[in-house]
Amino acid sequence: MKKIKILSLFVCLVAFLSACNNDEDEKRGEQLRTVLVYIAGDNSLRSFATEDMAEMTEGMRCVDDKSYNLLVYIDNGSSPKLVRLKKDKKGNVVQDVIAAYEGRNSVDASNMKEVINTAFSAYPAQSYGMVLWSHGEGWLEYENPKTRWWGQDTGGKDYRMNISDLREVLSVAPHLDFILFDACFMQSVEVLYELKEYANYIIGSPTEIPAPGAPYQKVIPAMLSNTTTAVGIGKAYFEFYADENLYTGDLPRGWDLGDPWTAGVSVSVVNTSMLEQLANSTYEIIPKYIKDRQPIAVSNILCYDCRYSTKYYYDFDGLIRSLGSESDEYAAWKSAYDAAVPYWKTTPNNYSSYVGSFSMSGAAGLSTYIFRASNENAVNPFYRQSLQWYSAAGWNETGW
Repeated sequence: MKKIKILSLFVCLVAFLSACNNDEDEKRGEQLRTVLVYIAGDNSLRSFATEDMAEMTEGMRCVDDKSYNLLVYIDNGSSPKLVRLKKDKKGNVVQDVIAAYEGRNSVDASNMKEVINTAFSAYPAQSYGMVLWSHGEGWLEYENPKTRWWGQDTGGKDYRMNISDLREVLSVAPHLDFILFDACFMQSVEVLYELKEYANYIIGSPTEIPAPGAPYQKVIPAMLSNTTTAVGIGKAYFEFYADENLYTGDLPRGWDLGDPWTAGVSVSVVNTSMLEQLANSTYEIIPKYIKDRQPIAVSNILCYDCRYSTKYYYDFDGLIRSLGSESDEYAAWKSAYDAAVPYWKTTPNNYSSYVGSFSMSGAAGLSTYIFRASNENAVNPFYRQSLQWYSAAGWNETGW
């Protein structure tokens, strides 16, 4: 009997030490992936931030939280906080508050760095991902009061974040396996080229996205599994919208796929390691076919921007095709493009807050700016001075 008791105590001690070691393993980064969802939602999207948290909770029910960490920073106008979504002993998904903050500007670079440092230092892992959730407006400069880059915070004042600031913020994060932009207009080649050194893949849309954004009940399991790929994440985002069965099925609150406002979406995935080759291939074409500041015909190129006068985002492939390059030149460029864009899908129409719905015929997944004289005092000088793509793609040799 005494031997049995001693054996039982020994087994308990081993189990206890093993549990302690498991805890230490988590701290050392034995977990497979940590994903930080950064919700800058103190703006007109605040109600959707709350709904997306509910979708993430649903999605985490399918995730092994012993191997994966889902961290969410949420600022929807009150009590910003950083939480971990995890399962309790009964298997319910709960919020474990990591840090709470006073009212703050969530698109301030120093504030965002603080959250990133806290999140990834507390939950190290073998790989990392980030979701950037907010309003967005591609490469455009914040100083233009009617535009925004990524992120908006209206707490006390209308704050927004330029891509140069986002570059600085991402420099403090570990190298990311992916960035998902759940925001409008971010899949522009100019933005991608600026951020290429910070993530292996960037996922997003070249046009506006409907306010409900990513279906996180589908996207979270795709992000946090041992078969995760960036293409898989893009598919999870897109296929929810593309599934015709959903038009008559039960949808999360706030969704109505029968309404043009939410009926269409487009998603592309970019392999950032191939962007340099794409830039080189583009350099072989643009200076050759655009000379001496000549006007560029855009009537046959799809514009992702449905505003009536501005027109900042044209289809990149459409631009190259329109220049009339020789077939072998275009074929070489298209090969580089396809290597850089391993996934691209769109519904036949996409959402636009300006026209309700518009055809995506002629879309290939990435946008680009096309110079025009009427923008010389508005955005052309900024584009030349601030974006690496200007010289990388050969625009600096066109007169523009």
